[in-house]
Amino acid sequence: MAFRAGSGVALRIGWKHIQGLGESAREALQSARTEAPFRSIADVVKRAKLTRADALHLARAGAFEAFQPGRRRAAWEALRAAGDLLPLAPARVLPFEPRELEGDELVFLDYLATGISTHGHPMEYIRDRLTAAGVVASRDLENVYPGERVIVAGLVVARQHPETAKGTVFVLLEDEWGFINVIVPRDTYAKYRETVKFSPFLVLEGKFEREDRVMNVVGWRFRELAMQRPRADSVRFRSRDFH
Repeated sequence: MAFRAGSGVALRIGWKHIQGLGESAREALQSARTEAPFRSIADVVKRAKLTRADALHLARAGAFEAFQPGRRRAAWEALRAAGDLLPLAPARVLPFEPRELEGDELVFLDYLATGISTHGHPMEYIRDRLTAAGVVASRDLENVYPGERVIVAGLVVARQHPETAKGTVFVLLEDEWGFINVIVPRDTYAKYRETVKFSPFLVLEGKFEREDRVMNVVGWRFRELAMQRPRADSVRFRSRDFH
């Protein structure tokens, strides 16, 4: 999404990545944007005929920051432009100065809204706890010897369960530094199937393997990684799963 405000341009990811924003709303936005650049939040909402829900989805994803810095202020303006008639609908003038989101709050909201963030990664906010527990980050796998026991953790971004792999499952984890390839043998997958298949964040123990520049961890034991953050439950990142 790229909304123009004056001579500046705010660059964001594509509208199709915004969770909850339907195809009809995206088409309406594209059609209105083709006619002329957007000038304000109200201009976007009115010309694209956005519903209250559509306006909130855009504000939550940061689409209106070119016009109104701050997600909460932008949401307030978007609701007002959408003609919200609920009992606590926004007044014409914001009656208070809202505390804007920052740090992990903003990162988790980004992942809730779009599944990606330019402000950081959820894993970085628990890195100290992971390091203290002996969990190795992706960037430090270069220092691990083949055959060595290792503990790794991350956000699940892809799962593959190909028919030709004879029951072996391949999982791709992501942390704040990069990616970790995880191999789940058939018997191990049978034991930890629910955890491997449904957990958004995983921590696992396994054997480190290296062949040239390709590094893998063959998992032995798996469990869901508890983020222990109030906003962690709001992460709705959808992994890319192939069968």
